[in-house]
Amino acid sequence: MLTNPTGSNFVRGIISAVVDKAGWNGKLAYDIAVFEQDEAHAVHFAKVVRPRGVLVLNIMRDQMDRFGEIDTTLKLLETLARSATEYVVLSANDERVSTILVGDDVKTVWYAHSADLQAEFLTDDQLYHAETVTYALGGEPDVLLTGYDEASVSVSIHGTPHRYRYQLQGGHNALNLTAALTVLYQVVPAPDTTKLAEAILTVEPAFGRGEVIDVPGGGKLTLQLVKNPGGFTQALRMLDLKSYTTIGIAINDDYPDGRDVSWLWDVSFESLQRPVLCGGVRAADMANRLKYDGVKTVAAYEDLGEYVTALNERAATDGGEAILFCTYTAMLKIRSVYLGIYSGLGDEA
Repeated sequence: MLTNPTGSNFVRGIISAVVDKAGWNGKLAYDIAVFEQDEAHAVHFAKVVRPRGVLVLNIMRDQMDRFGEIDTTLKLLETLARSATEYVVLSANDERVSTILVGDDVKTVWYAHSADLQAEFLTDDQLYHAETVTYALGGEPDVLLTGYDEASVSVSIHGTPHRYRYQLQGGHNALNLTAALTVLYQVVPAPDTTKLAEAILTVEPAFGRGEVIDVPGGGKLTLQLVKNPGGFTQALRMLDLKSYTTIGIAINDDYPDGRDVSWLWDVSFESLQRPVLCGGVRAADMANRLKYDGVKTVAAYEDLGEYVTALNERAATDGGEAILFCTYTAMLKIRSVYLGIYSGLGDEA
């Protein structure tokens, strides 16, 4: 299966993945490709290469300076969904996604989480009144997420319960697996369940999405990408599944991150029980935001090189494991610094 695992989800990312894996004859040794795509760029790609299937996960306010209001994102995703030739997989819980309509000749398939998990998967519209939110189900799900913990995910597939050991932590990853299984059963209606369980267990965190990196002097650092209120809220729930002694947040506002960081005020940080080390171009803004939720900060470093040094020292002092929530360009820089330490690249990284 051909994918774009680096997270480069513009059209150029797909082109790079294809060129990288193509043989000298220009052909690919794959019978299926699964590409993650940016909402806007996917529409342009689908005009050239119409997909057999489209998966729409959710719709959140993301980089509003680029995409505008959330209904604009919905229109982009609806256009993409209508480009599918065989099937479209939709979240039955997302009240915007569930309004997407496709042609009569294209099959609509649903996935969802169970009603008792509602409080863990709030949409942007539900963040401020979680206690009164009702369970939304736009269609009958083929695959239903029923539970998850640090090491496993439980789902119901066509009414049959399954439990899979899983290395990716957090509710967002559990729901992503639910969506992926829904797509799988459209491509392979009767998969070998033993091989499927083995394959799921091999999936590892990659490229800043829960990726674990060694820290100089011992210990581990989990890099977790954040980019919008819903995603950050889900990422923070990772702290409920595992104890981290050092917590960092690094916020940049470069173009790929989105210039407008006001979305940070829509995230509740009250659950943070330890002082936080802030970094990035918007380190001071992040520290100020945390203050309003009563969360203490250790320090704020705008320079990410200095920030990594301080983070290493803090992790060494605290002991245990560290976790760093970071926006895209901050993640890229911090990741390159850490990998540079171990590859001998030094400051050139």
